[in-house]
Amino acid sequence: MAMAPPRPCTRPKCHALNCTAHQVKAWRTQDRPTVPRVRGRELQRRRARLHARQPWCAICRQPLLTLNAMIRDHRIPLAEGGLDDETNEQPLCASCSKTKTESESKRGVARR
Repeated sequence: MAMAPPRPCTRPKCHALNCTAHQVKAWRTQDRPTVPRVRGRELQRRRARLHARQPWCAICRQPLLTLNAMIRDHRIPLAEGGLDDETNEQPLCASCSKTKTESESKRGVARR
């Protein structure tokens, strides 16, 4: 199996190859544990139950005529400590989801 060649450390005055002392952690794992996400068929079942319970956008109140028009959104984002369960979900249309995601991204950048 091919392996990547050894790389020098990017820190000044540290010329070690494959230096582990100066590695940067991923942004998601720096200060809080990651929440396991629901995927696959279980996710599709949860989306269908959510659409049956509330077939309209939680923000603009427009009807979501098909399941494909709905985005299963977390009220409290997982990155901010929200849970991936039915108590923390809401249906959104694509435009409201985009707006909410952009505001969450700005909050995340400001937190750093």
